[in-house]
Amino acid sequence: MPNPSFYFNLFKKFQVLNHVPASTVHGSASPTGGFDLKNPAAVFGSSNRGSLLGPTTTPADSPLWAVLNSRAMGNAGFTPVNVGGVSWPTMPTGSPPAWNDFQVTAPAPKLVQVFADWIIAGKINDIPAGVIGAMPPPITSGLTPGIDLFVCSVAGDNGDRPGTVPPNFWATSLIFLVDPSTGAIVTPSSLGAASEYYLTAVIGNRGNAAAGHYMTPSAAEVQAAGWVMVWNSGTSPAVQLPALSNLDVNAIDGTYGVYFLRAGQYDVVGFRLRVQTVFDGLVKAIGASGMDLGGLTPEQWVHAEGAHLCAKVLVRKLSDPWPVLGATPFTDKRLAQKNLAPFAIDLAVVDPDPNIIWRNFVLGDVIQMAAFTGGPDEELGRHTLTVQTKLPEGVAGLFLAVPERSFARWLKKGSLGNLKRASEDELRGVKPPFPEHVILALPPGQATFEVPPLGEEFLALSIGVQYSARRLKPGPLGEISVAQHTEIPKIDRGSRCYKLERVIVGGFTWLLEGHDPFHGQDPRDMDDRRTTA
Repeated sequence: MPNPSFYFNLFKKFQVLNHVPASTVHGSASPTGGFDLKNPAAVFGSSNRGSLLGPTTTPADSPLWAVLNSRAMGNAGFTPVNVGGVSWPTMPTGSPPAWNDFQVTAPAPKLVQVFADWIIAGKINDIPAGVIGAMPPPITSGLTPGIDLFVCSVAGDNGDRPGTVPPNFWATSLIFLVDPSTGAIVTPSSLGAASEYYLTAVIGNRGNAAAGHYMTPSAAEVQAAGWVMVWNSGTSPAVQLPALSNLDVNAIDGTYGVYFLRAGQYDVVGFRLRVQTVFDGLVKAIGASGMDLGGLTPEQWVHAEGAHLCAKVLVRKLSDPWPVLGATPFTDKRLAQKNLAPFAIDLAVVDPDPNIIWRNFVLGDVIQMAAFTGGPDEELGRHTLTVQTKLPEGVAGLFLAVPERSFARWLKKGSLGNLKRASEDELRGVKPPFPEHVILALPPGQATFEVPPLGEEFLALSIGVQYSARRLKPGPLGEISVAQHTEIPKIDRGSRCYKLERVIVGGFTWLLEGHDPFHGQDPRDMDDRRTTA
């Protein structure tokens, strides 16, 4: 069973339980008892009576748990509670709405029990310090009327659009994977099926009005959601993640409760990413899509070597609809995405030489052209994919693999741009990523090709990097960036006509890295170095 999250589940509830949104009690400039709940690390410290958490994994040895448990047992606020010979006051006093929602009327497990479960599990400190540190400073000027929510798509994002958000927003967004056992930001080279991460994101409120159900007075309720997709340039089948704000760690509810978000302020939201569960969901979604995978099963596609996921985080007021998953930060700032991952090359594998590694991805329509179906303009909804590469000399070639039937259906001779069918010499020793394939050679630097509108279908593709391990060194090697542009109609309401506008709708970036587990060892100790095909 997964453990409760301290930061996203317990700490956030402690804040609204103890009047932090109202800047009183434990959220004031001089917090009561010296217990400052504006700081998540305070729980691991002391108040003026002593340490708030006990030395053992027995809940009753932790004063903070004991005073909350006393209240849950029906004792009035300030009733003395003895823990280790020290008298502590029962808390909370009165009847805060959060106490009613998370303890009194909440279904099992209630807050006090979840707190106990966290203590028993070892009091894991999962404060995402790196993510919190990425939050921009408060917005102090140019606030817009009302509540104006956004997900940060770039460092320093203040919610202005286009602002400083770059075209490759998928590589700059403040969306991170963190280690549940430490809260540290991690960038795994691949996602192991048995792994678990937290998907986190920085959100903000550019408005001049406070948001959040637990503000004082109460304001508009704010929610966030996290989705993951098969690695893609635009859109693909998706699975929603459970919110870390759920009291029940096994609940699948994907709605993360943002309890308060003041004007011009930021917050961090989080979702539980259990890789095997997500992979299982994506296998079902891909199977339901009917996508041509070139002879692979959906399970084989999802579990391909180096599998990665695209992530999107959404935020909204409860009274507003959710952003459309196909939106971009330029069309709806209440959404951001992260499609940035390392592309690890194992330099310990020196046979065959050159070798090739494939990475699968999916192309889909981000903007549906249903309203224009049957129109005379064949360019509407057409996609242009641009592959830009910055690669070292040890990379011998780049290839694009397309399922054979998809190639015949979607790619015409004139749409291949500066791609060409790979020759037999170029393909000598190249192992394809799927059985039924057409392999195209990409020129170095920049390659472009076109794909017609796909409607509700998806196009499966794979990029292959051919390299010589003997000519590469450990460390950063370069990058591959794929950008998807789409021709969309821009309406002139005066003339009631439209013109085509080519806009970027998505993409992804792979950071090439060389890894050698033997790097730095004495060559005399490397006689048993193993190589694999």
